[in-house]
Amino acid sequence: MHLPKRFLAAMVLVALFALSLSSYVALTRSFQYQTRDEGPNAGYAVELSQGELPTIDTPVTTDAERYPLVVEGRETMVDEPHRHIWTANHPPLYYLLSLPFVAAADALDAPTVMIVGMRLVNALGSALCVLLVGLIAFQITRRPLTAFLATAISASCAVLVAAGGHIANDGVAVGASSLTLLATIRILDHGLTPRRLALVALAGTAAAGAKAPGVLTVVLCGAAIAVALLVADRSRRGVFRAVAAAAVATGVPGIATGWFYLRNIALYGDPTASGALLEKFDRQPTGTWWQVVTDGGLWVDWYERLWAPLLAEGYAAGADLLALVAGVGLLVLLVRHRARPADRRWSAAGWLLLAVHAALVLVNLVGFLAGGGNPNDRYLMPLMPLLASLLAIGVMAVVDLIPARSRGIRDTLAAAAISLALGAYALLILGWFVTSATYKGRLPGADTGTAELVVAVGIACGVVAVCLVARRATSTSPRQRVCSEHARRGSDR
Repeated sequence: MHLPKRFLAAMVLVALFALSLSSYVALTRSFQYQTRDEGPNAGYAVELSQGELPTIDTPVTTDAERYPLVVEGRETMVDEPHRHIWTANHPPLYYLLSLPFVAAADALDAPTVMIVGMRLVNALGSALCVLLVGLIAFQITRRPLTAFLATAISASCAVLVAAGGHIANDGVAVGASSLTLLATIRILDHGLTPRRLALVALAGTAAAGAKAPGVLTVVLCGAAIAVALLVADRSRRGVFRAVAAAAVATGVPGIATGWFYLRNIALYGDPTASGALLEKFDRQPTGTWWQVVTDGGLWVDWYERLWAPLLAEGYAAGADLLALVAGVGLLVLLVRHRARPADRRWSAAGWLLLAVHAALVLVNLVGFLAGGGNPNDRYLMPLMPLLASLLAIGVMAVVDLIPARSRGIRDTLAAAAISLALGAYALLILGWFVTSATYKGRLPGADTGTAELVVAVGIACGVVAVCLVARRATSTSPRQRVCSEHARRGSDR
């Protein structure tokens, strides 16, 4: 079953809505030197533009004439470690993508071009992640409405406004990681082809080249492909095919990015330099691995911060309500699963891959937190494909409890209405964010009118997306609805 073009178009429009919110922040917010790591990230790109690959001890540029905002932020730091490029433990892909904006800022004598350009690169990656979340949800459920709702859920996350609108590598990293997962699931479900394997290798290279967690994604996806091929064919030819495919899926990213992680090992003693960074900033362990895992308050707070910034406590109720409704729906599905066979259209291999990927990400984060690391909201972004899919499935399971003469119409209108509410919630968060004290002024020379126009276009995209989905409920005649209702029950959600 292919995703209907109408749903694909709607999901693209939702991703553009998310992009508009991040773009508003990118175009208007003042430079956030430390709170969002913008200073060291900009300094990384500056060093690359000069032909140097920085280390975590490389000082941020002091060229106030060319990079006034970076230097101004640097001077506010009270200690020397924070005047360094502490983000140099990350591989350089995002910063390489930003080099045209560094060059343009120099050529035009317009320092904000570099700031806004680097932010928009990150915003594009975050928007791509929103779209990929929906495509992954469809791949594992085969239900267009569930895929559309998962897209809307991910687009409503405040972390996309906060993290997606700043100079950071998270958008590129999570976009590439999600693409790697999607390409791998397609191989697991539909078989190996040269084109699918090439996509896994290229997306994996981008994932490993953007951020260290991408390496985990690459290794996992390579192993999953090998296992799936071996299960399908255990002959000598099958073994050779499995080994060769896994070698391509992991070897291409390894050859392209492995040198950087070997460099980290040589410089800092581990591939991610996490230990060196904790020591650099004198971070102390916050507890054992088990204490972090069992700290329920930490996990609830971390989940809520995906949708509501730390200081916007009242808005966290929206995230809690979403989780509560979805939780009830998932329990309903569990009870029904015991009473009747599971939906065979679902991708068991895809679900397993997402679950193992989430486990790897969480284990890595737990170790980081136990060592004294900061539970930043954007660290949970790699979990969005699984999290948004589960939330969407749970919500639609609750909708399924509502009596209706036409399940297809009910489900379609419910998904459209819920997505519209999620979009309104995202706008409320944006409104709170840009009027709060945390916004700290505006970027010099920022054109607020242009930024507001971008958001207006994004809102229009979101409304059109909802209309495209809702139109399905009214585009068929009553007789057609009756005839197609039975076939539609399993495929619409």
